[in-house]
Parts: sequence; structure tokens; C-alpha cells
Amino acid sequence: MESSLKNMVIVLGSITLVASAAVGGIYRLTKEPIEAAQIKKVNDAIAQVMPEFDNTPSEEAIEKEADGETVKIYPATKEGQPVGYAIETFSKNGFGGKISLMVGFLPDGTIKDISVISHNETPGLGDKIQKSKSDFAVQFEGKNPESFKLSVKKDGGDVDAITASTISSRAFADAVARGYNILQAVLKDTEVEATSGATAAPAPAPEPEPVPVPEPRQPEKEEEFEFDPNAVKGALPYDATAGATASAENSTADTLNGDTQKGGE
Repeated sequence: MESSLKNMVIVLGSITLVASAAVGGIYRLTKEPIEAAQIKKVNDAIAQVMPEFDNTPSEEAIEKEADGETVKIYPATKEGQPVGYAIETFSKNGFGGKISLMVGFLPDGTIKDISVISHNETPGLGDKIQKSKSDFAVQFEGKNPESFKLSVKKDGGDVDAITASTISSRAFADAVARGYNILQAVLKDTEVEATSGATAAPAPAPEPEPVPVPEPRQPEKEEEFEFDPNAVKGALPYDATAGATASAENSTADTLNGDTQKGGE
């Protein structure tokens, strides 16, 4: 069959429809497994940071606004009594960007455990925030932020930073501190207080002070000079012509005097 523009359009259109249908079918087939995997990941993280519970925290999640983002709080209960709260928290101050954690708090605010959900920190350095890489996160367990200051020791806090990874350590502590503020908001049924750090809204920059503009300088008036001949009398420069005439007259007088003396001899 002879090729034509019409045939090309029909073929390309058919290919596009088939490809779109295939992509849509794959999305429908994989949507539920992906969602199920995400739910399992959350539930595993909750189980890791909470004491034993008999409810389904992911089905009882509470949402709060914290520093411009929506976060979830998962209450854990056993026989109807609260045993803790698993809180999804974050920090945008990581060396590689955002760090997401699941922090487990007991009802009195004590930190039960912490699990890293996601991060982009440097392998071998900042990724030591994970328990599989180092014991950095262990120091938070059993600590209550009421008495344990959630900032690195370099900043006056109680957290031992990872060697050569102070930025990642700060971000981790910042995320835990945000989680504690979220917990307090849930317990008191209030808004979440802003967490100090770069993730909080920056204060407006002060307006620059106006620079004073100097007034234009007026040109100084030149003093008028009046010549006073008496002031320079006797201080006039040497007159070469007058000096030469005087010398010639003196020389002639000496010659005449000499001739007179010779004639007398």
C-alpha cells in the first residue's frame, strides 16, 4: 500500500491509543500493591517504635499542620488504654534535603524509639542516622525532651553529633524536636508550635537604614589680592642691567685713578 500522510496519522494514532491503554492498565494493576506496600511500611515503622498494642494505629491516624506540612500521628492502645503515639515527623535541614522519621513517644513524652523513613544523606557519613549504620539514634531512647535538650552539643544541646556529619545530626534532632511539639499539640488539642531552625518561616529582613546624602560643597570664594609696593620694598629681585652698568662705571673710575698715580711717579 502506498504511503500517505493519512496512513501515517492513522498508524501513529493507533500506537498512541494502545500505549496509553497499556500504561493505564499497568497503573491499575500496580496501584493497590504499591498502596499496600506503603501501608505495610508505615505499620512496620509504628511497630518498631511503639510498645505492644492491639489496635490498628494506621486506621486511627490524626492529622496536624506542622511548619507548613501535614503530618500524621498514630495512637497506639492496648485493651483500650493508650500506650504511646507514633509520629511522622521531618526536617528540611538535612545535608541532602528532607529527612523523614517515625518517632515513638510514650504517653508521658518519653522517646521510646526512632525509625528513619527516608533521607538523602551522604553514604558513609550522614546516613549514619540509620540504626543499621551506627548507634547515633540510640542516645535518644528513654530520653524526655523536657530535660533532654534536642540539639547537638556544639549548639549547647545534649545530642552527640555524628563525626563529620554535624548537619545531618542537627537535622535529625530538629525532626525529633518537631515530633515532640506535635505530640504536645495532640495531648493539649492545640496548634503545633513552630520548631526553631531553618524549616521555620524566616523572620523578615530589616529594612536598610537610609544612607545620608552629603550636601554639595560650595566652592570657596577666592580672596582679592591688592598689591602693596611698600610691603615688597627692598625685596625686589636683582636687576642684572643695573648691576652691569654700575660695574662698568667703577671699572672706568679705577683706570683713571691708576693713570693719575702713574703720572705722578
